[in-house]
Amino acid sequence: HLIALLPLLSSMPALQVFVGAAVAVTCVAMVLRANRDRHEVPPPAPGSVGDAMVHLQGPAEVLSLLREMREQGRQQTDYLGRIAECMRVIRGETHNQTEILRSIDREQVRNYGHDRRE
Repeated sequence: HLIALLPLLSSMPALQVFVGAAVAVTCVAMVLRANRDRHEVPPPAPGSVGDAMVHLQGPAEVLSLLREMREQGRQQTDYLGRIAECMRVIRGETHNQTEILRSIDREQVRNYGHDRRE
């Protein structure tokens, strides 16, 4: 339907000028708003990635940072291993405690002849 309107619009140069002017005014308003908003943006937070990049002194500094990251990765792996071991111990203890509670429950049923939870 819009393509059918093209011959009609081509015969109206005043409408074309109006649409062109509206587009131009909108573009100028957007550029001015973007310029104003750029000045109102707060400065970047301290300690951001951009601040860290300013202090790089070259390849030696990059290698130093990579070594530090690798060491932190090793420490995290060690901590995760310790956490996993603690979880295994907790799971084992929980299983043992559950078995003790089950045996107590069975003993009560045997002594009293019914389940006390009812």
